[in-house]
Amino acid sequence: MKVRNFMEPGGKVFLKSEWGQIGDDWPCVSFTKKSVGARLTADFKPGRDVLVYVGTTNAEMTEDPAHRGRLISAVVIEPNQVISTGNIVPPEVWRRKLARWGNRWPFSMAVLRAANLLGPPYPDAHDVIPSAYRSFALLRNRGGVVLAEGAEREQVMDLDIAEVTLRLRGDVTRYVEDRKDALTTALDDSVKGEIGRMAQRIIERVQCGGERNVRINPQRFAPNISDLVPMLTRKWQAQEGRCALCDGLLVTRSTNRMLQPSADRKDSGDGAYSEDNVQITHLACNLGKNEYGLPDFLEWLNVVRGMED
Repeated sequence: MKVRNFMEPGGKVFLKSEWGQIGDDWPCVSFTKKSVGARLTADFKPGRDVLVYVGTTNAEMTEDPAHRGRLISAVVIEPNQVISTGNIVPPEVWRRKLARWGNRWPFSMAVLRAANLLGPPYPDAHDVIPSAYRSFALLRNRGGVVLAEGAEREQVMDLDIAEVTLRLRGDVTRYVEDRKDALTTALDDSVKGEIGRMAQRIIERVQCGGERNVRINPQRFAPNISDLVPMLTRKWQAQEGRCALCDGLLVTRSTNRMLQPSADRKDSGDGAYSEDNVQITHLACNLGKNEYGLPDFLEWLNVVRGMED
């Protein structure tokens, strides 16, 4: 098997400096700056693109000499959700890394498919990707990703790999399997983007509340990130892309925020963003129902539809 088997012929080859190969101890792609996640969310398409690990030359961080300055792993990531690294790395490994390095890599993306390049000796970055490898030294690329282009891209795609199966925590496994299924789901990219945005909005509320386990505040709760995207995907499909309150089409490309899809709790008195208590609505419908109550909202809806007696 070769790297090209992990991607489409016209796909992009991303490169990222890493301290070791992909494995059970660290089954994700992690980074320090949110801007790295934003770049991958915008540009990386699972099934089309691949991300290749390049071992650092720092002997303290990359402990295996055979990995230093070498191309060592190839992965396909889920770019639509940034996960707290402590929620995906095994707890004992995370505790050790925190003790040694502090919270240096707080953000991660799940790996949907993984492989290690054949070695040792592993392909030398100086030989395979000389131009892209030099670009890691640029200030703007520190801690980020770069692209292998032209002949260097072709050389990476021809490298031999051995696919590996990662042993993940239960909630992470469910998330990865759901996202693999989602790759074959006939949803428009703009819909997938809206689903990711709604899930991320819930998580942001959690982070602002300063609580763990996706607790938003003393009145609101939500599932773990591993369950949010699949749940919202199921809701969108079950509702056939229509607002649960007004039955109008959910719009994904409008600049009108009133039409923006919104995750609504059916019972506003129930603080849980659970499967039974979540529906997808227009933002305007959500705000109207929450401000005035469902009976008044439905009465207003009948009036504007010309259905009021």
